[in-house]
Order: sequence, then structure tokens, then C-alpha cells
Amino acid sequence: MGTTSTIPTKTATALDAAENLAGRVGSAAGNVYDATKVAGKQVGSVASEEMMKLKADLDDLISRLPSLSDIDLTAAKEKLLEQVAAAKEAANQASSTAREKLNQGVEVAGGYVKEKPLQSVAVAAGVGILIGMLIARSK
Repeated sequence: MGTTSTIPTKTATALDAAENLAGRVGSAAGNVYDATKVAGKQVGSVASEEMMKLKADLDDLISRLPSLSDIDLTAAKEKLLEQVAAAKEAANQASSTAREKLNQGVEVAGGYVKEKPLQSVAVAAGVGILIGMLIARSK
């Protein structure tokens, strides 16, 4: 009879461990999501700022176009092309940062699964059990 009473205890302990691990995995996933969201906002902010600068310079160029000589027009064109390149580079860097943050999160999660495969399976099982219990309650 001692065996029968230890089975529920082992199950409860495994579920507790799975819930704990699921909480940590969820927290890590949330951190990755937050970092990706922040990086995405940075991309949008940088791109928006650069586009506003570019538009202002283009408006200025258009307003001065009739009075520009060929030399001035060539210089303005070069300046405009430099600004387009700078805006493109800033957007690429921000995008690269966002990609790096996401890859770091995936590597951390993957490393955890490689280091602790049984706990990872337990977490998956625990999460599945919890979701099943929640679904069963809602019916």
C-alpha cells in the first residue's frame, strides 16, 4: 500500500516541477518577446526619424530647384542619395538588432532543452495537462 500512496505524491511532485519549469520557460519567452518588441519599436522609430529628415530635405530641394545651378543640383542630389543610404543603413542595423535578440532567445530555449531534455518533456506534458484541465473545466 505504500507504493500506491507514493504514486500520487510523485505525480504531484512532477506536476509541480513541470509547472515551475513552465513558468520559467514562459518567463524566458516573455523576455524574448519583450526584447523583440523593443527592437521592433527601435526599427520603426529610426526609420520614421530618417524618413522625416529625408522628406524635409527633399521639400527644401524642391523649393530651391528653380534657382539651383547644375553644380548645386548635383551636390543636392549627392546629399540626398547619402541620406537615403544612411536611412537604409539605420533601418538595416535596427532590423539586425531585432533579429539578434530573437536568435538569442531561441538559442537560450534550445540550450535549455538540450541541457535538460527530461525536464523539457515534463514541462511540455505539464503544460498539456494544464491546458487539458482548463479546456475540460470550460465545457
